[in-house]
Amino acid sequence: MSYTDEHILSTFKEDGSKGIELIFHQYYEVMCRSAMRITKTRSLAEDIVQEVFYEMFRKRDSLNITSLSGYLKRAVFNRAINKVKSSKDIFDSDDLNIELTDNSISSQQELEYKELEDYLNEVIDRLPEKCRLVFVLNRFEELSYKEVSKKLDISVKTVENQMSKALRILREEMASYRNLLENEEMQ
Repeated sequence: MSYTDEHILSTFKEDGSKGIELIFHQYYEVMCRSAMRITKTRSLAEDIVQEVFYEMFRKRDSLNITSLSGYLKRAVFNRAINKVKSSKDIFDSDDLNIELTDNSISSQQELEYKELEDYLNEVIDRLPEKCRLVFVLNRFEELSYKEVSKKLDISVKTVENQMSKALRILREEMASYRNLLENEEMQ
């Protein structure tokens, strides 16, 4: 069952345990996917989400949340970025986990989309670490170049260079993927 953010926040203020339970049921998977875009591992993403829930519950009396989804998105994002900065070995496993939301897609289209998505995720995973992090922050977390530069403590020019590099690699790889598909269709 889905509740409005207002209802959840009201419940959270009245009964922290019940409120956290509602937030968990409504936002857990979304929060995990958001964290995975940055951390690349499910287990670390789940740890981050649990830490956000714990902190939220611990500080429930002093929190002044106006937008629950905005608060959760920012809390997960900040905690994931901090984990990335403090750990160099987290970029080595799971692919991004983006869900299809259009139920009218045929199973063949869905399969083709999934194959393309998997390939794109592999290409993103192979980007150099700083390049990948800049790309994820800009494209998936929708931060401006200036915000990315502040978050990573690098210059805006470095962000621009890393984005150019990432986009060039992605264009080249996707062109190779298209050529591969065309060659398979001809056989």
